Amino acid sequence: MSIGVVLERLRAEFPDVTVSKIRFLESEGLISPQRTASGYRRFTGDDVERLRYILVTQRDNYLPLKVIREQLEAMDSGAVTAILTAGEAEPMVAPENFRAPVATRLTDTDVAEQAGVGEDSVAELISAGLIRPDGAGFFTADDVRIVTTAEALKGFGFDIRHLKSLRNTANRQADLIGRVAGPVAKSNSDTARPRAEEMGLQMTALVVSLHANLVKNALRDELDS
Repeated sequence: MSIGVVLERLRAEFPDVTVSKIRFLESEGLISPQRTASGYRRFTGDDVERLRYILVTQRDNYLPLKVIREQLEAMDSGAVTAILTAGEAEPMVAPENFRAPVATRLTDTDVAEQAGVGEDSVAELISAGLIRPDGAGFFTADDVRIVTTAEALKGFGFDIRHLKSLRNTANRQADLIGRVAGPVAKSNSDTARPRAEEMGLQMTALVVSLHANLVKNALRDELDS
């Protein structure tokens, strides 16, 4: 099969898969399609099933490619399961949680209705920069979650100043991740974008997990003092 045929077979189950994603997985050594004399990739049924395993594992088990590669190598060698490398950092929050939300076209009224809050609360969060519409003026499911979480924090006494402080912390963390992943995305390679996205997802999960543990430890010290 050509890479185009493989893409058609996979897209019914994985609508976000692209040619670049498949090439990226090949460059990472997870798949090894044959090549014709003229250099075109040719995939077998086994290659497609291997791709399905990788994509399902990423989507459902939230494992980074390094671990998936170890599992594939273990299966290739006849082992039943793969064992994580001792001491490997495992995020508390799965990288998959940070993938771009499914495209939605929610108005501010839709966001308020789905979050169970008043439109004035949504307007306040827009003004504070916690959520913002896209170029066409629409919001996503992630924005609904932000509004819902912000409203829950308000119930504990958080005001808009506190929420802005959390937004600023998130912006600083995103800037740190972007400084690493950004140059990778701009490199001259057809797999640059998927590689940068994979790095970004893993780094985001680790940064958020580290932040959560630091907050937990700091709170414990605060309550014990």
